[in-house]
Amino acid sequence: MIEMVNGYPCADCTDVSNAKRGLDPENPTRDPVKQEQLDRKAGRVPEPAVTFGESLAERIRAGEAALPSSPGAAAFQPAARLLDVTV
Repeated sequence: MIEMVNGYPCADCTDVSNAKRGLDPENPTRDPVKQEQLDRKAGRVPEPAVTFGESLAERIRAGEAALPSSPGAAAFQPAARLLDVTV
């Protein structure tokens, strides 16, 4: 039987215990990678914090975005995921 505790669906006593402590039973360790997977599955993918426009976006897509002010700089690699600091 599934019951709701503090807004979390709980399937067993461990889930109930985690929910009573305010932890998400699906991700009690608050692993950011697992949370991102759960968010994608639920359709809650956050918008990126920064978006690039014009020529920089084209250079990033092409994989050639070295910083112009430093000629020997390594190519810019966009982050695989962004840090969500919502409160």
